Amino acid sequence: MQKLTSWYQKQTDSKELNYDQAQYNLIKELDKFLSNFASLNFITRLFRNDHKLGYYIYGGVGRGKSMIMNAMFDHTNTTRKTRKHFHEFMQDIHSQLANLSNVDDPLAIIAKKLKSDYDIIYLDEMHVSDIATAMIMKRLLESIFANKIYIVTSSNYHPDGLWPNGLMRERFLPAIEVLKECLTIRSLDAEQDYRLFNDSVNQLFIMNDTEAVNKLDKIFLRINNNKQSTTAGSIEICKRNIRYIKQGHDIIWFDFNVICGDMRSQLDYLELIKKFQWFIISDISLLTTDKKDVARRFTWLIDILYDSNRKLAISSSVPFKDIYSRGDFANEFERTISRLEEMQTQEYLEKNLTDKAP
Repeated sequence: MQKLTSWYQKQTDSKELNYDQAQYNLIKELDKFLSNFASLNFITRLFRNDHKLGYYIYGGVGRGKSMIMNAMFDHTNTTRKTRKHFHEFMQDIHSQLANLSNVDDPLAIIAKKLKSDYDIIYLDEMHVSDIATAMIMKRLLESIFANKIYIVTSSNYHPDGLWPNGLMRERFLPAIEVLKECLTIRSLDAEQDYRLFNDSVNQLFIMNDTEAVNKLDKIFLRINNNKQSTTAGSIEICKRNIRYIKQGHDIIWFDFNVICGDMRSQLDYLELIKKFQWFIISDISLLTTDKKDVARRFTWLIDILYDSNRKLAISSSVPFKDIYSRGDFANEFERTISRLEEMQTQEYLEKNLTDKAP
């Protein structure tokens, strides 16, 4: 029974989703994969000599990859499954490696631990953005697939487009070959960014002018609902202090140059979403080509806020599309723009919070 296909047909018939032929074709194929996966028990899955152990789905921003990943995960008939953002997954891998520094082949040990918990892992937004991850990817993937763990992942890029200008890319190329050998590669070439089809846009994006601070302050006061707040303080995150403009009960307000301009990491942002539901980022400015590190941190921040359904208000001196339109990561930044646009919609604001922090 093609449960995933039936789900998609019901969603499009009820107009919850817009029908898209590329999405439908991919979902029919993925339905067969899920049926085959469900037919295998633990023993047959362990000893079956599968050539392909999952899917790598890539395509432009807003093409429906996350929607399909959500549906696939929900329709995967096992409790031995997990879903994480790729950044979060790799942070956990690096943390485990730090505790296994004196062990031979620590990635093999980590993969065996993963197998003890999971038969299939869903990873959102695979994108290699640091050399530490690039250098361990091949061995990590080999160890995962050797343990017959299935992987379903999404990305904005074909595997050949990962780590395109990275240091020592020649040492990363074998990892790409492992992906292509062990996963079925599929492109999702839908023509529309369906996340923008919503007329209920909230005014949470404010252009910098003489009233910008007052407008953000009104948002802060409304969200904080007269609860106690502090001004011009600092909060300790990952054993370092981060200066804030205002902090309330479930809301915190940062200057853009502080939260993205200083040496922050995904760990800082993952820790912050444990503490706050609402975020205000003020004074975003045009990021020139020499500001690629700031653009990278901003992308990390938006990915983590978006994946955990945190809410965001911002002020900027330029429109979304112009924040970082030229530079090494300009193509990747298109996803950030799309997510910023969606995060203003009523549909997004009505989503329940999730906590993806480890």
